[in-house]
Amino acid sequence: MDLQTVIDKQAIKEVLDEYCLRLEVNTFDEWLDLFTADTVYEVFRQTLRGHDEVAAMLSQAPHGVHIGGPARITLDGDSAETIQSYMFTGNDSQYSNNGWYYRTLVRTEQGWKISHTKVKLQKSITSK
Repeated sequence: MDLQTVIDKQAIKEVLDEYCLRLEVNTFDEWLDLFTADTVYEVFRQTLRGHDEVAAMLSQAPHGVHIGGPARITLDGDSAETIQSYMFTGNDSQYSNNGWYYRTLVRTEQGWKISHTKVKLQKSITSK
């Protein structure tokens, strides 16, 4: 692995780490700063486009603790595909969930930014 790959993967990992932290300990605008202006965010069978749509829905999301798991990062020049597991424990347990974040990040003048997110919730299996 060459030095630039190591640098890029570390920078991307920092964005992924900040994603979970900023949701709970920073302002919502600081969280949005991790995304490109034209970001696409897919969650709960909805597709949100751009900062305004993402902010309108996700700024109302319940609070709790987000824990990001290990991430697989696949670089391709100035873009990267990532998969990261997560667990969210809501302040109100009815909102707790876990699953995977599938993300595309792109290199911008401001550093790596998230251009696309697809949240895949794990389906719970209950026995009868």
